[in-house]
Amino acid sequence: MIHRILVPLDKSDYTKTAVKYVCDVASSMQAEVSGMVALDVSEIDSSVGPIAPGGVKLAELLEEKKLAEAEEHIDSLLTNLADECAKAGVKHVEEEFQGSPSARIIEESKFYDLVVMGLRAFYHYEPKSESGDSLDKILGHTITPILAVPKEYRKMQSVLIVCDGELPSVRAMQRFAHIAENRELKVYLLMENKKKEYADYYLNNAEKYLNSYGITDVVKNATDKNLLDVIEKEYFDKVDLIVTGLHSHKSIKEFLLGSVAHSLIMNGQKALFLAQ
Repeated sequence: MIHRILVPLDKSDYTKTAVKYVCDVASSMQAEVSGMVALDVSEIDSSVGPIAPGGVKLAELLEEKKLAEAEEHIDSLLTNLADECAKAGVKHVEEEFQGSPSARIIEESKFYDLVVMGLRAFYHYEPKSESGDSLDKILGHTITPILAVPKEYRKMQSVLIVCDGELPSVRAMQRFAHIAENRELKVYLLMENKKKEYADYYLNNAEKYLNSYGITDVVKNATDKNLLDVIEKEYFDKVDLIVTGLHSHKSIKEFLLGSVAHSLIMNGQKALFLAQ
C-alpha cells in the first residue's frame, strides 16, 4: 500500500500521459497525488539576454512578460491535473517551487512513495533540445521508485519483471507489488541465469512473494540467452510495463551504462518501473 505520489509537471505530452498513469495508480491505492511545478527563475533571467546601454527598463519588461507567461503555463498544468484527478476521484494537492527542476524533484521525492514522470523531461523554461532530457539527472539520486512513462498511455494489464537476484532487482519487484496489490495483472518473471537450480529457487520465491499481494497470474522463465535480446523478441510487444532494478557503478558517469534499464530508457517506448 502506498499513500503519497509525486508527479512533476511540464508542458510535454509525457506529462499528460503521466497524469493518466498517476490517476490509475492513485485511485486503486486511495493515495494522494502531489502535482509539482518547478519554476527556474534563473533560466528566465538568462533568457532575456544581454542588456544594451539604456535597455534596463526593456529587459525588466521582458522578464516580467516571461514570468507572466510561465505563471500562466503553470496554472494550465495544475488545472489539467486537478481536472483529471477529479474525474478519477483522486485526492490531490498542488506544489510550486522556484529553482532547479531536477534538484527539486530529488529533494521532494524523499517524502513520497512513488514518483511518476515522463521518460523524457521538459522541465526547463526553454528546453535545450526537442527530445528533452532523459532521467539521468534523477536516477541514482533518489531511493524513491520511479514510474517512467512514454508519450502514449497504455493501461497496465501485462507486466514483465526482470530478475537478476541482486538487491535492486528484488527491491524493484517488492516496490512494484506495493502498487499492484490485488490488481488483475498477468505478470512475467524473467531471469538470465545459467544455473537452473538457482534460477528456479529465485523465481519460485518471487512468485510466492507476488502471490502474497494477490498477484496470482504469474509466468516464470529462466534463460541463458542475452536478457535484452529476449525482452525485445519475446516480451516487448506483449507487456504494458517493465519492472527492473537500477545498478550504480563506480561513478555517476558510469551509472546505468550498458544496462538493461539504460537500454529501455533510451528506447523510450515502454512504461518502466525503476527502483535502485
